[in-house]
Amino acid sequence: MKKIPQLILYAALLLIITSCTSLDTTINNDSSTSWWDFDHNIQFKQTKLASKYFQLEVIPNNEVGFERLATFLLRKSYRLCGGYHYKIEVIQGIESFDDKRAMPNYIFPSLIAKVKCKPKLNKEKN
Repeated sequence: MKKIPQLILYAALLLIITSCTSLDTTINNDSSTSWWDFDHNIQFKQTKLASKYFQLEVIPNNEVGFERLATFLLRKSYRLCGGYHYKIEVIQGIESFDDKRAMPNYIFPSLIAKVKCKPKLNKEKN
């Protein structure tokens, strides 16, 4: 008699696990959706403007310095374009060296950049 509840429990767990694998994991291009990168502890928004043309907004927080935000921007651009063939145009969010000393309570804006993937050049071997 104890085996029937166990079988029902196992069937329910199997159903839950298999239903989670069919969830849609595509990136939402809505600019109101923010994503979290757990490797770098950074929150960002990614918007696809056109084919191979993106806008990335890296949202600052107190735990992550500007140098890690900028490094994340470079790494994310590399992943989006599949290599080093990209152009980054920074729109806003660049900090100068002494901004923290001059304005200690200033809330810095998000680091926003447009990333344009360029086609790879094929080098012919002679």
